[in-house]
Amino acid sequence: MKRWIERWNAYWFPETTTLYLSITRIVMVATQLFWFFPKLERHLNLLEKNSDFINPQLLISGIAAIASRESLFTPSTFTILYWITAIAGVTALVGLVTRTSLFVFSVGIWIFVAHAYSYGDRHHPEAVFAIVLLALSLAPAGESLSLDALLRRRALPLIDRVKASVKVDTAMWPLKLAHVLLAVTYFSTGMSKLVLGGPAWLNGYTLQNYTLGDAVSRDIPLGIWLGQQHRLAIGLSFFTILIETFFFVSLLLPWTAPFIFVGALLFQIGLLVTAGHGFYQHMVLLVLLLFFIRPQWWQAWRNKYVEHSRPTLTASLIRSE
Repeated sequence: MKRWIERWNAYWFPETTTLYLSITRIVMVATQLFWFFPKLERHLNLLEKNSDFINPQLLISGIAAIASRESLFTPSTFTILYWITAIAGVTALVGLVTRTSLFVFSVGIWIFVAHAYSYGDRHHPEAVFAIVLLALSLAPAGESLSLDALLRRRALPLIDRVKASVKVDTAMWPLKLAHVLLAVTYFSTGMSKLVLGGPAWLNGYTLQNYTLGDAVSRDIPLGIWLGQQHRLAIGLSFFTILIETFFFVSLLLPWTAPFIFVGALLFQIGLLVTAGHGFYQHMVLLVLLLFFIRPQWWQAWRNKYVEHSRPTLTASLIRSE
């Protein structure tokens, strides 16, 4: 049992600096704030045109059990919530009162996402992103690259400022969580295709049908062309199943992670440019995982090509002088 606990802790809580976690905070908050932020007009329209929820999400049901829809789910309340969430997002981005800001920001996002989905069945591309955003509030995401860190360092004596940059064992688990959640998401999607569609999903015609339907309705020329290429559709069908069903292999064999992340990115970009399915939140997480879950690949490249070129560059500059 002790051995399994040690392996569990080694996976979730390796010692590292907080730099990658802080960069993750900045990227995720910035993209959520400036790219994925909920549109207030949409929510006000839903509130005004619907007297009740159609398919209330668990969070919305919980809130509605505490306070009535008439008292809480109103345009004025959601306008106030919108601005509180936006302000919390700005303070989380710059790292001011980071944990509290991240918590308020992520809870606000959760409410808006759950509210939008309470009026009908839709895809949930925001789910994993929103969960990881909340996880950041429980981790030391403000220990680096933040106003909090700057203020703390300034309050320390000069001799203690170097000691302040220490390694911790709680900086990687939000990224590990994102990795696991994406693996579960992709696996469930891939298995649903195989279980519901069976071998027919791999015959190429199924992908052609879906792609052509989405591309025609959205006027996407590349998708319309792909919908007429049967052999290519067969290959892409196998690629889709391989990426979705075997994404979890990147958890079991860490050395495969960069290759699988790149494959998943190409898969998501392909969905976007051929069918118009923009799983942008997944793309952002995949990029973060690509660089931070197993950074040895790009660190080795940097050490080989960048740092080795510095003496040559320095010598060239000296000769030019």
